[in-house]
Amino acid sequence: MRRKRILLVNPWIEDFAAYDFWLKPVGLLYVGSFLKTLGLEVTLIDLMNRYDPELQSRVKVPRDKFYGTGKFPHVEIAKPPILSFMPRKYKRYGMPEELFREKLRRERENGVDAVFVTSTLTYWYPGYFDTISVIKEELDAPIFFGGFFVRNQPSVAKRSGTILFTHTDLRYLPRFLNRTLGWELPEVDIDWFTQLSPAYELYEKVGYVVLLTTLGCPYRCTYCIAHRNWERMRFKPVELVLEEIEKFSEILNVQDIVFFDDAILVNAENHFKPLLKEIIRRGLNKKLRFHLPNGIHARLLTQEIADLLYEANFKTIKLGYETAGKLQRTTGDKIRDEDLLRAARILKNAGFTHKEVSAYIMVNLPGQTVEDVMNAVDVCVDAGIDYSINEFTPIVGTDIWIELVNKGLLTGREDPLLLNNTVLPYWWKNMSVEQIQFLKEYGKIKKAELSL
Repeated sequence: MRRKRILLVNPWIEDFAAYDFWLKPVGLLYVGSFLKTLGLEVTLIDLMNRYDPELQSRVKVPRDKFYGTGKFPHVEIAKPPILSFMPRKYKRYGMPEELFREKLRRERENGVDAVFVTSTLTYWYPGYFDTISVIKEELDAPIFFGGFFVRNQPSVAKRSGTILFTHTDLRYLPRFLNRTLGWELPEVDIDWFTQLSPAYELYEKVGYVVLLTTLGCPYRCTYCIAHRNWERMRFKPVELVLEEIEKFSEILNVQDIVFFDDAILVNAENHFKPLLKEIIRRGLNKKLRFHLPNGIHARLLTQEIADLLYEANFKTIKLGYETAGKLQRTTGDKIRDEDLLRAARILKNAGFTHKEVSAYIMVNLPGQTVEDVMNAVDVCVDAGIDYSINEFTPIVGTDIWIELVNKGLLTGREDPLLLNNTVLPYWWKNMSVEQIQFLKEYGKIKKAELSL
């Protein structure tokens, strides 16, 4: 009797802009690993994998920018009607539709019993829906839809006509499939995060590997929802993380390992420091490059950790800074200017330069002034580190979103497309498009001082 086959699909992105800044569907890969433990056969189509060998033979894929990152291939498509006022082109990023259909037809020949489609940013949902529409046309199989968008905006997600899986914990999955499809899968007692690894073996080729060593965050920043995604912080055994680094870097022949933790420096004495020391002891720093792109907590950084990061061959270190001014205290108080300056000094002492170290600065935060952003840029320049200016997006369910709704500054019923950080300044009464553009230009001018 044929084993049941599950197809995992990482869907298209549809937006005004998108960049492969180490984007991998890690959650979906954990789903794949969990399903395999249940005795199911699992396959993957990742529409956003720029390294897919078939993709490379069909379209011109832009060359990498640095360490496996780069631009996605794309096609211009019609804007959703609600975004008709936007003076920018709307695009679909990822695999061409015809190649996607060919892959689905090959899957159909082998039999597909169910499809799992994942999601991330809520305002990318048109790409998710278009992906699902193609799957429905090519396959006669139930489609399960999960991921952050589905959990955060289930009322919008159900318009896809799929079966929604809204849990974060995969322990519920066997019972859910049994109840929904009438299957008889075993209900296994497995802690999927601490015992399993993301199923990167489903790929033929990738340019980098993204891993998680922790889940959750103890901080309660008003603009972030990480602390609400998980009840408590969880730590993957260091030995398993090391196995993942060694195994996946070898079988996929990659040099770049990316940690996407929300709070990797929490409990560093018992978790991250031992991991760094073992990376060095095993000589992994001699053949691999490591990256921390998700904004580490500057206040938790020590000279010892910085020295270990440098010896372990970390090439990207992002610091979560967000803004200067009083909003540092009222949005969570995770960092102040002195924390950033101290962290920059520590990293510089370890041997890092502005080429490896940068800070995230948000623009268009409620209550933020133009001067706040300019001062944040100046602090980074004075500290000798790079920075990126990122436009604020109100995430449904965060403290800041709740406050905006209570004050009548948002209705709470906005289409997620209108909350896209690119779209927001065109209709929301906070910072204007012109002010944001001025701040971005100011940032570019000040960056010239870093390269002197």
